[in-house]
Amino acid sequence: MALSEHEQRLLDEMERGFYQSEADVLQAGSSQPRRLNYRSLVLGIIVVVAGIGVLVAGVAVHLLWVGLIGFAVMLGGVILMLSRRSSDPLTVEDITSAGSGPKSPRSSRESLSERMERRWDQRMEGER
Repeated sequence: MALSEHEQRLLDEMERGFYQSEADVLQAGSSQPRRLNYRSLVLGIIVVVAGIGVLVAGVAVHLLWVGLIGFAVMLGGVILMLSRRSSDPLTVEDITSAGSGPKSPRSSRESLSERMERRWDQRMEGER
């Protein structure tokens, strides 16, 4: 069943809008996520536990400033735990291919729009 000219224009306009919004999203998300630094995680947990100890000690001896120092130490530990300083950042391909089999050389060269277009063509042809 063929589309009318009006429907075809609407479809083309929607497709252009989709590709434009896709480019905006890809540009906005340019900061790449990085791998978790286990050394920072373990050190941060140790610092948080020490901060809890100092906080409890400050409450036990009724000294406000010791409790505040314990809280600051705990906050520093959490910040240290969440810091991800690694020289080996993840790529988008690492995230999307996690748990999948070996990648074909064809899929590594295709952009998102090309893969989506290929999948759409396969669906329209009845392949899956």
